[in-house]
Amino acid sequence: MRIGITYDLKPADAPAASEPNDLYEELEAIDTIVAIEQVLRRRGHDVVRLGGGRALLDLLIRGGLVERLDGVFNLAEGFGGRGRESQVPALLELLGVPFTGSDAPALTLTLDKRVAKLVALDHGLPTPPFRLVPVGDTCDDRGLRYPLFLKPVGEGSSIGIRSRSRCTAPAQLHDLVRSLHAAYRQPVLVEEFLPGEEYTVGVIGNGDDARVLGAMQIVPSGPLDEFVYSLEYKRDYSVDVRYHMTDELLRRGAVSPARLDRIHELALAAHRVFECRDISRVDLRCDRDGRVQFLEINPLPGLRPGFSDLANLAAGHGWSYDALVGGILDAARGRWQAASTVARPPALAAITAAALPAVTGDSPDVLT
Repeated sequence: MRIGITYDLKPADAPAASEPNDLYEELEAIDTIVAIEQVLRRRGHDVVRLGGGRALLDLLIRGGLVERLDGVFNLAEGFGGRGRESQVPALLELLGVPFTGSDAPALTLTLDKRVAKLVALDHGLPTPPFRLVPVGDTCDDRGLRYPLFLKPVGEGSSIGIRSRSRCTAPAQLHDLVRSLHAAYRQPVLVEEFLPGEEYTVGVIGNGDDARVLGAMQIVPSGPLDEFVYSLEYKRDYSVDVRYHMTDELLRRGAVSPARLDRIHELALAAHRVFECRDISRVDLRCDRDGRVQFLEINPLPGLRPGFSDLANLAAGHGWSYDALVGGILDAARGRWQAASTVARPPALAAITAAALPAVTGDSPDVLT
């Protein structure tokens, strides 16, 4: 097969002084693209780097790649607003190019953390009580029990999440709301902080065939009831945090088989409720009474080998990196084959190319 890879790379330069220093945290490192490219080639596929944004549009339409690709391995995060992760999937759907991972509606629903929690509640998934604080407003904390936890409503990769995101008093809450509004220019989600064990769960596959690839507990060196899995930890996960995989948890009695079943059940339910495709990573944490709660789901999880939570989780459960990437592609190919009767819009590329503005600057590799 001829497979394209869509992605958005981290810029070489740091964010401007007026911007938060985690502005580019969601974007890909080049070693992720190289690693996935190598896996796909080892599996016998021809691979082309497509990139993202306007350059991707130019390659697909003016470059004539639409009809020359069998599919796309999508990693693109997009730029600007709550729908940014949906930009590339929507474009590929428009052009009739099949791709790995979730479609535009699922990516939009899950990136907006408030909407995701409303959908979760509507389907009976337990999640902590919350408020949304629009830009310029102050938080009404009535009905919420301290400590509280704050994060920008439309970010991933722990953007905007620091150790101080846990607050214990109204004055601290209002100061942090103002700070997050100023830095990220979007509403803030305020929810009751969960002081219990934290897990992240990988799910692979589709619908009834989806399965858990593993559950990983995130264990801090300090007090659990104050622990925030913040950006600082994720940037240097080797410091002050340990990752315990399923076998170790069961062997040490840190989790019971019944609790593990509940963790798996909740992760699979979330994957299906949001109609995620091929792969997702589900974050769960226990409340003060020990009940497992849904925090959020990421249908476009990071795949950086040796770094991203999903890649480490998979490795800790006996999945090689080749097996993980190959498993995602295999799940997608099953969907593509089932949908192969849907024809691509044949005249769309020709119609659109004449009106497409020229793209300046360096373009990603072009298929030859």
